[in-house]
Amino acid sequence: MVRVRSVIKSNHPPGVERGAALLIFMMLLTVSVAAFLLSGMSRISHQLSSPFHNTRVLAEAKNALIAYARLSDPDLSADTGLNYRYLPCPDQDGDGLAESPCGASSVEGWLPWMSLGLAPLRDASGTCLRYFVAAAYKQGTATPPLVSALPNAEFTLNSRSGLVAADVVAVLIAPGNVVAGQSRSAAPGNVTECGSTASASKRNQADNYMDTTAGINNALAPDFILSPLSLNDTGSFNDVVISLLSGEL
Repeated sequence: MVRVRSVIKSNHPPGVERGAALLIFMMLLTVSVAAFLLSGMSRISHQLSSPFHNTRVLAEAKNALIAYARLSDPDLSADTGLNYRYLPCPDQDGDGLAESPCGASSVEGWLPWMSLGLAPLRDASGTCLRYFVAAAYKQGTATPPLVSALPNAEFTLNSRSGLVAADVVAVLIAPGNVVAGQSRSAAPGNVTECGSTASASKRNQADNYMDTTAGINNALAPDFILSPLSLNDTGSFNDVVISLLSGEL
């Protein structure tokens, strides 16, 4: 018995088939290279946009603090108008509301965005802003900050090369992502918009947000440090800092 083997022949010459395969390969290679380049551009775009985002939200928070200071006079009936320049106490549990009272010394916590009439402001990492206020300017201080004779404030702002500004009444910080040694667990409390219902949880503690460089720890008042982006070691320092001076009130 003779078996007949079926053979399917291509209507295209071998050279044409090889050309088509090469064309397909080149198309796939082009798509792969384009995808690689686009992903790199996306990463670069994010890196470039992060500082601008942080600068924008910090400026928005600073403007809100200035507006609060100019409209928070308890003596609205005075003929001379708004006489004082109070700043709000920080928020200690991340619900957006300023705590009151908040002690006699300078104090740190979350920016009280709700008390300032803002939405929760977050930096490029998604972290809410942290806020320090000098003792002489916070609501509840024993001696009201009279606008005609504003008291000195204890905070200083520094660069790696030295003092940038003194008489700083408030400091705002975009903390960025967690760096080595930090933990931001909400336990034993529950997560709030920015922090934790347990004020002692790691999620609310300054040293789990602010970083140290050139011997200055931004978690500890009264001295704060800027670090230019080009000098940042993102493994150990990624704070973005803005200050509010008494003369700006």
